[in-house]
Amino acid sequence: MDRCPICDVAVRPENLLRHLNDIHPRHPDTPKLVERLKAEPGRIAARTPSRPLHISRLHVVIVVVVILLGIVTYYLVVSGSSPPPLPCVSGNGLAYHWHAQLTITAGGNGVTIPGGIGISLTCMEVLHTHNADGVIHIEPDTSAQARVYSIGDFFTIWGKPFGSPSRMTVNTTDVAPSSTVGLYNSEAIILEYASFPS
Repeated sequence: MDRCPICDVAVRPENLLRHLNDIHPRHPDTPKLVERLKAEPGRIAARTPSRPLHISRLHVVIVVVVILLGIVTYYLVVSGSSPPPLPCVSGNGLAYHWHAQLTITAGGNGVTIPGGIGISLTCMEVLHTHNADGVIHIEPDTSAQARVYSIGDFFTIWGKPFGSPSRMTVNTTDVAPSSTVGLYNSEAIILEYASFPS
């Protein structure tokens, strides 16, 4: 160990120059001491050569996973940024829990009503489907949500235009085709189209 010639503190030989510059930069003797110490061998620590950068498969996997998580997070934020057409609910139907059966044909052929309509990662809307069986679940949680929802509301959630069906029956009774027809419990609605709107 060396001793600082200014403050008499014990300092390692390779650190004495840095000590003088950091602790005593304004002392009048510092410039002369620094010049003298720089001339002495072993005062300045030799630099070790840097190791080349090594990237392992684990590093690549970690980076890929982080990027994928970022993309998924961005998708969730963007998809959740526009509010759904109808309120999100718990899925327990706290006000009531109704089921209406919807059947659609186009040119005499059945149209599949997919499961998961009105259900996303962040929201289950008051009107939704669980399976591809045409059963529309109507599950408001509050009295404010407990109103008569229409077939048009369901088509809005589905993202399909109601269009112009050629025939509409409600519980086997012909009615004038309209998107304002209400959805009630145990109701069966059949819509017939010449061509189902896409």
